[in-house]
Amino acid sequence: MLSVVKGIANFGITYPQSAGSPITVVWNFTNKCNLNCLHCHQDSSPFSSYPELTTSQACKVIDNMSDAGVAILTFSGGEPLLRKDLFHAVERANDSGMLCTIASNGTLMTEEIAGKLSKAGIRRVEIGLDGARAETHDFLRNSSGSFEATIQGIRNCANVGFDELAATMTLHSKNVNELEETMALAEKLGATRFYLNRLIPAGRGIDVSYLDVTPDEKIKSLEALYCKFHKSITDGFGMQCYARGMTYYARVGYERSQGSLFTVSEALSGYEKMFQKKFGLDFSKIVKRLATGFGGCSAGLTYAGLTASGDLLPCVPAPIKLGNLLDQSLEDIWVNNRLLNYIRNRKALKGSCGKCAYSDLCGGCRYTAYIGYGDWLGPDTSCPFGPKILTA
Repeated sequence: MLSVVKGIANFGITYPQSAGSPITVVWNFTNKCNLNCLHCHQDSSPFSSYPELTTSQACKVIDNMSDAGVAILTFSGGEPLLRKDLFHAVERANDSGMLCTIASNGTLMTEEIAGKLSKAGIRRVEIGLDGARAETHDFLRNSSGSFEATIQGIRNCANVGFDELAATMTLHSKNVNELEETMALAEKLGATRFYLNRLIPAGRGIDVSYLDVTPDEKIKSLEALYCKFHKSITDGFGMQCYARGMTYYARVGYERSQGSLFTVSEALSGYEKMFQKKFGLDFSKIVKRLATGFGGCSAGLTYAGLTASGDLLPCVPAPIKLGNLLDQSLEDIWVNNRLLNYIRNRKALKGSCGKCAYSDLCGGCRYTAYIGYGDWLGPDTSCPFGPKILTA
């Protein structure tokens, strides 16, 4: 709430509303990874030689984020479990008041490590599950045997118990027919949340664009995802399903429910048990009421990426350094950076996104617009629908 107030003070009342500092930061804590996934937008591998922060520098960056009021910090990568000081960094962030989550490939997630993460302060774990069969998952992960290791990693996290356990699936042409099976498998293993991602044109993801699904396949996948989401909410139990990089998932939910039940800002609905425990059961009503104020792509509004060397990014896949948190205040970069202030001007969206009736609720992925048109306010080329035009 304080960040929203600071946002109004710094930017005025805007639609969507910019926070006074990022509410969420996704930190690529290391560039190293024990896998070599085909679609990795970080181009991570076991042999990555990109510079990384020392432990003391990482603590300085955490303090900088804490001073700015960052509420949610996700440790990602690469594979964050490869850094031995991960637990110390999580403790530091948790003690600073940030809600800490981790995104992992799961292959190194023993029950002992999961227990140490929980003790350090991790509240939510996300593990990539890219199919319901070994050959499907291992194809994208580019590693034989990774499926079995990931399955065991999810089980280990379920045994330890976290506020949320999420499985994430990157949709492509070779696993699109396994979506519902993968959701069922994730729930059976103990996942309480499911994210459907798309292939992002960054890093090695640029080289696998040929694996992308057709617009019709994407729409059917989002509809299947929404059916599962809708059932979990109306039944009052079950795994909740969200989409990332596909802001038009909000449009799917809005149209299918006639505006009564949909997600906001890609992965927020107000029905998350973790948030309802903190903010109360009426949190969903608040989110719905403020949907047009916080809808769509959150880059530059409530979220930013952070590299392993401490550079702030507009979003995780975007290799555009805005400033380094070792020598610059996060809040100062966030408020004064020219590119971020350009990205925030969502009333100036161009092309199909600017014409669409769902521009407030969806607005398209800004990074995809940048990759496609060289303009952060351009149209989202990944949208399978086209603009919804209101007629008089």
